[in-house]
Amino acid sequence: MRRATRVVLSVTLSVFLFVPFASAQPSEVEALRARVDELEALLLKVVERLDDDAVELSEGQQELVEQGERLKLVEQGIAAAENKWGEFDEQISEVSRFLEEEPTLGFDIGSSRIGFAGYLKAQTLVSAYSDGAPASSSVGRDFAIPSQITVDPSGDRETVLDFNPRETRFLFTANTPVAGHDLKAHIEFDFLVTFNDNELVSNSFTPRMRQAFLTYRNLLAGQAWTTFQNVSALPDTVQFIGPTEGTVFNRQPMIRYTKGPFEIALENPETTITTPTGSRFVPDNDLLPDLTARYTYTLPTGTIKLAGIARQLRVREGTEIPGLADPLADDETALGIGLSLSGRLGVGDRDDFRFSANVGEGLGRYMGVALTNGASIDENGELDPLRIYSGYVAYRHFWSDRFRSTFTAAYFRADHPVEQTGLGVTDRVYSTSANLLYSPSKQFTYGAEYYYGQRRLESGASGDLNRLLLSVKYGF
Repeated sequence: MRRATRVVLSVTLSVFLFVPFASAQPSEVEALRARVDELEALLLKVVERLDDDAVELSEGQQELVEQGERLKLVEQGIAAAENKWGEFDEQISEVSRFLEEEPTLGFDIGSSRIGFAGYLKAQTLVSAYSDGAPASSSVGRDFAIPSQITVDPSGDRETVLDFNPRETRFLFTANTPVAGHDLKAHIEFDFLVTFNDNELVSNSFTPRMRQAFLTYRNLLAGQAWTTFQNVSALPDTVQFIGPTEGTVFNRQPMIRYTKGPFEIALENPETTITTPTGSRFVPDNDLLPDLTARYTYTLPTGTIKLAGIARQLRVREGTEIPGLADPLADDETALGIGLSLSGRLGVGDRDDFRFSANVGEGLGRYMGVALTNGASIDENGELDPLRIYSGYVAYRHFWSDRFRSTFTAAYFRADHPVEQTGLGVTDRVYSTSANLLYSPSKQFTYGAEYYYGQRRLESGASGDLNRLLLSVKYGF
């Protein structure tokens, strides 16, 4: 009788447990065990009654008794399922760790690691010019070029709308082990500042090379950002470059040597001259490379970079310069020198402050996207390096994990000898901007920015630009 009682208990429990337990989740297994314990307590009472009253089992009860032997198998299956689930959970964790550590970019060709990256950026610009808008093909319609803020006292205020995907950028990298060191290459393209396109039908924009250089040990050779510039200090703006007139900005071929925080380079020379008519003249007969150097000070909250430049400005004998009656009788040279102090410093938990201060003579094309030239030329054909001052400050504030803003102010001033350049050259430029950026993910950003810039000539005439920019950017 007791054996029959135990069988009744087992069979009754198996009726409730006759389910596909192998697919149960851990939480379901726990609930099932609790139900088993409850039924076991209930059936023990039935067992006691059977023992006391010697009740004989009916045919249906006997059938349950025969099925009861399966209870132990059911319980063993539950235990096995629990163990299997635990193993599977460990496997999932291992896969997650593997995916997090695996690079998301690049592939191997032989012994070289090839990478690809970039971003797609589309923006809308609504620009209001006080003295008439430049032509739609002008690069000043794509981003803030100080020299293309129109100054024309007879012009009327004009507002124009532009859609611009041209900042879209892509780059390739390669890394190959050579003699125990990495030989690296970097090639980068975008679609800005090209002139063989139009907006009539296809809006086709020609790719242009931004950078192309290789590095091995301490050496860099190729086209890269000038050593005189601190790219890491550029503000987080919607508009390309941002405070254009206040920063050094130049990419060119060079050979650079780096030793710890110190860098020194020989870079491509290019003399630019303001003629007596106020126009730009490029003699293109330089002999000596521009010498640049930079030292990085690492601080607990960021970095500060001090950079210097020394360059020869040169015009060859016999060159005909517009505005001069006779060709130059001799080779003419002048020394250009400059200093730049810039940095990026953390403020609080996430904010940062960025700045640049620049001064020099003969800097010309290095400043404000070639806002002025390196030198003017007097009536005797001698070069007179132009002195400039420029700089900017920018503060970036994080409102939350996804929202941030940057506020900037920039200034530029050039000392032109107007008796040699005329009154139509740029005397000073300043600008301010503020934006709001929203990044729902690390790779994806919406942006809105307001920009105001003003340019004034040596004559005292001035023009201004008010611009609203909206953008969406996806980095990959």
